[in-house]
Amino acid sequence: MCSIGEDDFGDEGAAHAMVAESLPLGIVLSPGDCNKCGVTSSELYKLNFRTAECRDCFLAYARHKFRAALGAAKILPRNAEVLLVLDGSAESLVLLDMLHFAQTQNTFKRLHCNARVVYVDDQQVLGRYPVDMEAIKALSDQYAPFEFHVIELGALSSSLQRIKEYSPSPKETSELVEKLERLRSLTARQDFLQQQRKNLIASVAEKLQCSHVFEPSISVDLATQLLTAIALGRGGSAAMDVALLDDRLAGDVKLLRPLKDLNEQEIQFYVHAQRLKPLLQSGSRYGQERGQTASLQNLTSAFVANLQKNYASTVSTVFRTGDKIAVNAHPEQATCVQCQSAMDSDLSDTLLAIEYSRSVSEAGVGLYKNGDDLEALAKRRLEAQDGLCHACRGIQAELKSGKLL
Repeated sequence: MCSIGEDDFGDEGAAHAMVAESLPLGIVLSPGDCNKCGVTSSELYKLNFRTAECRDCFLAYARHKFRAALGAAKILPRNAEVLLVLDGSAESLVLLDMLHFAQTQNTFKRLHCNARVVYVDDQQVLGRYPVDMEAIKALSDQYAPFEFHVIELGALSSSLQRIKEYSPSPKETSELVEKLERLRSLTARQDFLQQQRKNLIASVAEKLQCSHVFEPSISVDLATQLLTAIALGRGGSAAMDVALLDDRLAGDVKLLRPLKDLNEQEIQFYVHAQRLKPLLQSGSRYGQERGQTASLQNLTSAFVANLQKNYASTVSTVFRTGDKIAVNAHPEQATCVQCQSAMDSDLSDTLLAIEYSRSVSEAGVGLYKNGDDLEALAKRRLEAQDGLCHACRGIQAELKSGKLL
C-alpha cells in the first residue's frame, strides 16, 4: 500500500521533528554507489533524512509522490481534460515535466488524461522584467504534443491565444491595474491578485473545456497559504486553500495540487537532475521585492521560511494540520461572488459590529450628532456588500475609498 505522508519523516520516524538545527538545503555528491539500487553513479542525490541515491532512483521517488497524490485520492477521472498552469517558476516546470513523463509511459503506467498548458502573462500588470516568450515557445516544442496557450492577466478568456500565434496586446492601462492602484495596502493587492488569477484560470479552463486544473503549489506554499488565509480572515475556507482538491472554482472546475507533498529541496534536485531552466527566479513573486514586512503575505512567508531552517518539520506540520481541518459547508450555503468561498451566516452579527466600528471611526468628531444613525448606516453598508465574504469586503471597501496612485 502506498503512503505518501511517511517520506517526510525518513527512516528515523519523527525523532527529528522539533530539533533546533540548521539543515543544509541538500547535497549532490559525485561519484559513488547508490544506497537504493547499488549501481555506481557519477552523481548521487542526498536529501535530508534520506540516504544518498542515484539520479534514476531520485527521479522515481519524486515522480512517485506526484502519482501517489493523484492515485491515492482517486480524484482524477480517466481521460479527464486537464489544464496545467505554467508561470515559469521551478515548481511549474517540474509539474510540467512530471506530467509529460507520466503521459509518455506505456499503457499500464500511463496517466490517462488529456493535458493542455496555459501561461498567464502578468508582466504588464506586475511591472516586472518580461519573460522571454521564445523560451515559452521552446517549452511547447520540448513538451509536445501538449497544447500551449497564453493569456494576459486581467484579460477576458476570449483573448486566449495559442503560443505559436501569440502577439502581446498594446500597452494600455488595464482595468485590473487601475484597481490595484486604488488599493492602499500591499496585503490587499496580493490577495486581490490571487483571487483574480484563480477566476481567470477557471474561465480559461471553461473555454478549453477542461474539468480539472493542475496548480504547481508545493508544501511550503501551502503552509504559508494556510497561515495567511487565517490572518486575512479567510479561516472558514483555509482548509480548501491547502487541500489536494479545491472545488470552489466557477463552472464546476476542480483545482488539484499534485505537488503538495514535495518540498523545496526535492524541487531543486529535480530541476538539477532534468536540467530544467526556470524562467522566474525564486522570490520574484509580486510584492516580495518590497521586503518581508511589506504585507501579511510576505511576513508569513518569511516566518515559515525562517522557522523551517531550524525546525525541519515546520512546513509538514503546518500544512498537514490544514489537511485535518474539516470544511463546514453544504450545497445550499451561499458563496462569495469574488472568491467562491462558503459564507458563514453565523458571522452576521460580527460583520455588523465591524461595520459599526468603521462607521464610528469615520464619523470622528461628528459622532455626537448622528450617533443614533450609525447602526442603520452599518446595516446599509452590509446590504450594499451582500454576497461578499469578510476578506473580500475589506478589499471592496478599499477599492471604493481608494484614489489612483
